[in-house]
Amino acid sequence: MKAKLIYRLVTRSILGPIVYEKIQFRRHTGYWCDLKSPKTFNEKICCRKVSRDMKDAVMLQDKVAVREYVKKTVGDEYLTKCFQILEEPEDLDYNALPDSFVVKGNDGCGPESLLIVNDKKKFTEKDIRENISRILRRHDNPLKRFYLYSNEWWYGMIKPKVIIEEHLLPGTGNVPLDYKFFVFHGKVQYIQVDFGRFVNHTRSLYDTEWRRQNFKLGYPVGPDAARPTCLEEMIRIAEQLGSNYDFVRVDLYQVEDERIVFGEITIAPSLGHARFEPVSWDRVFGDLW
Repeated sequence: MKAKLIYRLVTRSILGPIVYEKIQFRRHTGYWCDLKSPKTFNEKICCRKVSRDMKDAVMLQDKVAVREYVKKTVGDEYLTKCFQILEEPEDLDYNALPDSFVVKGNDGCGPESLLIVNDKKKFTEKDIRENISRILRRHDNPLKRFYLYSNEWWYGMIKPKVIIEEHLLPGTGNVPLDYKFFVFHGKVQYIQVDFGRFVNHTRSLYDTEWRRQNFKLGYPVGPDAARPTCLEEMIRIAEQLGSNYDFVRVDLYQVEDERIVFGEITIAPSLGHARFEPVSWDRVFGDLW
């Protein structure tokens, strides 16, 4: 893995971000990216990555800053309960934390920027501080600056912080099912539901009437997902959050039956490298943009 990352960093530094992006695009999607006249969904995402001209990109991808946008746009009742926001491990108030919580970095995703605490008694204060330090300092190693080889330039402009927030499924090591709304020009067009994200990952897709769609997006087709009881409200929230942009994906949770919780806004799903099957759907999504 280390050798692979070094190769990618060196290749990008030699070729430059645009040529490097075209090569990575071809490797993942099977066709060459047209950055001058993009037509497909994946091409338009890649243009967003290399053009650096999307307004609010940094704010939208900063998990701390975006909370203020959500609060102003739809209300803070849709936000997770935030216990602490830290810039240094020393700022932690361990005694003020509840029995269960989630620690995550504001500038990334995945296990390297996450700690799920189901039972605080199983973690010492030192354990929590060390994990906070790990999350805050992970980009000190150039090989872990994923944005350098993913071309997601906005992450390099976010000041690292840690947010400690409520655990949505306390007492478990799980995260609730999230619903990913593809919002084009302020209108939800499709909804994605993922299963088994870390083991046997599958994906199901629906329209706004919760009709199952007959195409694949990056992963094998998953099982049927129950229609969320708050679907109409979730669509309204996603559309309000995406109303100022030509495309964003808004991720929401439904917990405790009727409670809707904001997850994140994504501006470059799958880095613009997801395979559509049939491939014609790549253009269908692109035309919506």
